[in-house]
Amino acid sequence: MQNNTFFGHYQPLPIIVLEAIASTNDYSKQLLTNFKPQIDFTAIMAKHQSQGRGQRGTTWLAPAHMNMTASFIYTPPSLSISKQFSLTIHTSLAVYDVIQNIVQDDVWIKWPNDIMVGKRKIAGILLENKISGHLIKTVIAGIGINIYQDKFDPEIAHKTTSLVLENSDINLTIMDLVKRVQSRLRYYQHIFEEEHFNSLLELYNSRLFLKGIDSPFIIDGTPTNGNIQGVDPDGMLSVSHNHGIQKYDLKDIIYQL
Repeated sequence: MQNNTFFGHYQPLPIIVLEAIASTNDYSKQLLTNFKPQIDFTAIMAKHQSQGRGQRGTTWLAPAHMNMTASFIYTPPSLSISKQFSLTIHTSLAVYDVIQNIVQDDVWIKWPNDIMVGKRKIAGILLENKISGHLIKTVIAGIGINIYQDKFDPEIAHKTTSLVLENSDINLTIMDLVKRVQSRLRYYQHIFEEEHFNSLLELYNSRLFLKGIDSPFIIDGTPTNGNIQGVDPDGMLSVSHNHGIQKYDLKDIIYQL
């Protein structure tokens, strides 16, 4: 039984449902180009997405009618490009809450914005921004959550999971999940007020995957054991290893799971 009251009693937000689309993020870009701005956290939801994208140019493949593939459009208030990591914190915390409320425990945020149950990925996020001058004008948060898929390709089966595999008693629709994500995105939008950033970065770090645990990585192309110390306000990952504590960007470090 999930605690549905956790998600509050906000007025419903717009949801556009598509039967099939190559990419909800690409559709969202076209929507923003051809029509007036959308209400914040409007969702573009696809029953089947054939060309979803993930971090590092990877693909997000999802069988039709089994998982959530949706994009959420919003305009952060006067957010400088230099503070764009707040977008990652904002979306990661929202998706974490939705999943943790269903799975209950052992849920983590894998830097920068994958959601893990144990050591298996259950959700991924792809943020794409439209820039105007030095400000981020519009955000498209593409979010994929594995819901009812219970079999995965052998190459990824050992490192991928779904809500139904973690909680066989779930009884919710993809639409339910979209609404829950919308609710938490709206809840965490106070991160864009400067006085709230540090406390939410601290919350993000408290949920960080493998933090404080000696773990194998590939750093600058070399296999290395390291210990994640946390994520800094600029979004860089601080890792302690035999060369001391150093900061890394996404392209410089790869988890070995």
